[in-house]
Amino acid sequence: MKKKTRNSLKFSTHLFYSKNESWWLIGFSMLLAGGIIVEPQLICSALIKGQLSDMWLYWSAAIGSAFSVSFFAHLWQKIPVKTENEFLLFRFSGLGAKVLHQFRSLYLGVVVIPLIISFNVLAFSKILGSILNLELHQAILVLMLLLIILTFFNSLRTRLRMDFILCIIFIILFTIIILNLFYLTGGLTNLSNTVRSSKINFTIIPSIGSKTFNAFLVFISVQWWSANLLDYPDMNGQKLMASKNSENIVRSIFLPSLSIVLFRVLLFTLPFMAVVYGYTNNCSDSELAFTSLFTKTLPSWMLLFVLILFMIPFLSIVQNLQNWGGSLLVENFYKQFINPIADEKKLNKLGVLAMNYLIISASSIAFYSNSLVEITKYLLAITAGVGPVFMLRWYWWRINAWSQLSAMLAALIYPPLLDWLVDNNSTTHLLLIHLESKLGMEYYPIKLIVLTIIVCSTWLTVTFLTKPTDRLVLENFANTIKPGGFWKGFGSKSKSFSKARILAWLLQSANSFIVYFMFWNFLIGNYNVFIILLLIFCLSFFIAYKLIQKANNLYEMELLK
Repeated sequence: MKKKTRNSLKFSTHLFYSKNESWWLIGFSMLLAGGIIVEPQLICSALIKGQLSDMWLYWSAAIGSAFSVSFFAHLWQKIPVKTENEFLLFRFSGLGAKVLHQFRSLYLGVVVIPLIISFNVLAFSKILGSILNLELHQAILVLMLLLIILTFFNSLRTRLRMDFILCIIFIILFTIIILNLFYLTGGLTNLSNTVRSSKINFTIIPSIGSKTFNAFLVFISVQWWSANLLDYPDMNGQKLMASKNSENIVRSIFLPSLSIVLFRVLLFTLPFMAVVYGYTNNCSDSELAFTSLFTKTLPSWMLLFVLILFMIPFLSIVQNLQNWGGSLLVENFYKQFINPIADEKKLNKLGVLAMNYLIISASSIAFYSNSLVEITKYLLAITAGVGPVFMLRWYWWRINAWSQLSAMLAALIYPPLLDWLVDNNSTTHLLLIHLESKLGMEYYPIKLIVLTIIVCSTWLTVTFLTKPTDRLVLENFANTIKPGGFWKGFGSKSKSFSKARILAWLLQSANSFIVYFMFWNFLIGNYNVFIILLLIFCLSFFIAYKLIQKANNLYEMELLK
């Protein structure tokens, strides 16, 4: 009996997975690792360029996040595997499942995750360099060495607990810093008056008919589902699998988000303070300009607090990405395909090496990069058209391993091919110019639409040209998960309770827009409107929460039948 207990403890303290974790640990970890501090940095850059509405490149993802919560979060807790990538072996069958599992382990672990980490390394390096008077390359090197050291203490279980503690410290530090900023710059009233009298373009929704408006339409109608993987096939999927039940999953996603809404409103004031007070004037790097608010306003002794404030979410997201990447390279590639009998001690050592590889490769990418926006656009381009196959694999039996593999390969190959044709083929170049003129768009949104069409066409064609997943595997998946959807004939007669989920999704999506209008009215001093919008936000939030909770309770009852 004691031996069994020790084995259970060993399982729960593994580097890359855990079980029966509290919802509040999972929730605050997901929140802190969501990149909350990079957003004001990007807003500041958009304000300097006079194109605040460019932020919809990022903000449109909130529609997808709401969709994820409504339709996919509850499903992960029932997957009988240890890591999210092993889902592929549970859902698919045959050679296709093995090839896809192996390819995705390497593709994400070697290429995609280092790119995402590099985005965060570059963002924080600019802040670190500005505060400590370091060259950007020196700041990247310092961060790389720090992250390598911290890798030796990086496990999922530890990460969840550390994120909760760090989140509390983060909120305390933020409160201290923002109160001092308001005190030293004349308070909210002075900021509101300055914003009102400013000639800077603060338009959130661009004017109808403009190129920016047409891009905005692409972001909110296509990008959120096409270029975002909405069913949590990431580090969050790993955390959701560690939860106790689907009710805890709902709590872990909803409640921390509500607690942070007022914090986000205050957080968004920072880039506006930096720009309207002129602290960003003469800054050569618009993505770095945000830090000038702190260096030019606060006393030097407080800059250490500022550095810690930015470092906390940076360390959280990077170490969470490291842990996920390590699980892909070690648990899903090495153990599955090279050494299935490797013991835990060896796997843990290889896990540390794999996580250090991720940091070194990400730092190298950041070393040769200079734009956060360009890294974002590249990452979105190589996932355009892939999103639908990730969603449908839960709700449609016909999706097979070759569907997902072809989608991922097509999304990887087509973007550079399209760029090459535009630059080197006169016919393609002239066609693009014609489309830009006809549609009133710049290259990127057109590229996103084209990639979505051809990638979706590719994986749909492959789906119907290849054999379906083995019937026994489909029946096992349908009867174990009971996701609802199109599983007729495979034993699953469960419902997805889609009406409640759709309504919850729409309410959450509306709230993602309300936040920015709520912030704007707070910023310019329309506090009555701000309070009304805040009340509407809270009401919509709790209705959506109750709808999802009800749908998930009904789902749990279906599982017991």
